[in-house]
Amino acid sequence: MQLPASYAIYLLSLMLERGHAADDVLAGTDLTEAQLGLQNRRIEGFQYGRMLANSLRVSGDPALAYELGLRSQLTQHGFVGFSLMSSSTLEEAVALSQRYLEARAPLFRSRIQYEDDWVIVELAETIPLGVLKSFTCDIVLVELCCLFNRLLSGQPTPSHWRSEIAVPYPEPPHYAAWRDRLPKFHFAQPSMQIRFPRQLLRQRIATANPATAQLAIAQCEQELAELAAAEALDPWVAQIRSQLNANTGRYDRLHELAEKLHVSERTLKRRLQEAGTSYQRLLDEAREQQAKTLLARPDATIAQIAQALGYQDPANFTRAFRQWTGCSPSAFRRQPFDTR
Repeated sequence: MQLPASYAIYLLSLMLERGHAADDVLAGTDLTEAQLGLQNRRIEGFQYGRMLANSLRVSGDPALAYELGLRSQLTQHGFVGFSLMSSSTLEEAVALSQRYLEARAPLFRSRIQYEDDWVIVELAETIPLGVLKSFTCDIVLVELCCLFNRLLSGQPTPSHWRSEIAVPYPEPPHYAAWRDRLPKFHFAQPSMQIRFPRQLLRQRIATANPATAQLAIAQCEQELAELAAAEALDPWVAQIRSQLNANTGRYDRLHELAEKLHVSERTLKRRLQEAGTSYQRLLDEAREQQAKTLLARPDATIAQIAQALGYQDPANFTRAFRQWTGCSPSAFRRQPFDTR
């Protein structure tokens, strides 16, 4: 599962503003500030999760989630934000947000239902969020309320809140200090929900622009198609492959990777079995690809390549390479480039 790097940039900016070091926020992600700034960059979900965990740890402030949600801007969501701003009514914007925001940040799936005079947007996590569940839910729920309010009134001030939030966990101690700045929270509820009056669906958006909306929607559809192609693989397999391909020399063990993905080792092993693969197979694939890349460098010796891939004994690397490719590393290196 991948996310736009803009979300990570937004988090990092807030932490820097609070006086924390970028290295502390990015620790364990294999990301740099420069990499995050690349145009159209996307990052893995586990990388953003690590940034959230780091930020919570170094700040010691669980209310950071509220501040992140309240500071959200429509433009932070790229063309999705522009499509919402250009929508004619809130009903149209809600429908677009359900289609595009889920694809852009697929941590949750949503379901819209109607109960008397209320619209209820119910959210359910798509992957286990573990210890970060309440923290992540607070960010997303406050952010969505904030975005809807910005569409209708420009600023999400307390006097303008027209939405309420329901969450399945008890009221935390830090909520009291933020109560007056947030939508009304209902704690210990059966599910995660955003609720707002049904009559708001018909309210027109001041920034509506049909021509801009068409252009933004076209871009969103293109992004949706690209994401669908990228996610054709099982999302758990895709995350693990991305993590393995980002490292050489020292690969995480299964339990270490499970911890990064906020699931148990048993759950992760079961997910891979359901996808028809295993951690060892994915590790071998990553090592094979990285070995082939390194073998294309004439200055790298077999011993150096073996060490870079985590093999203390070059003979073990050679044996493994034969199993992957049917030939030795030296024989592979002698092959013409276009036959590899």
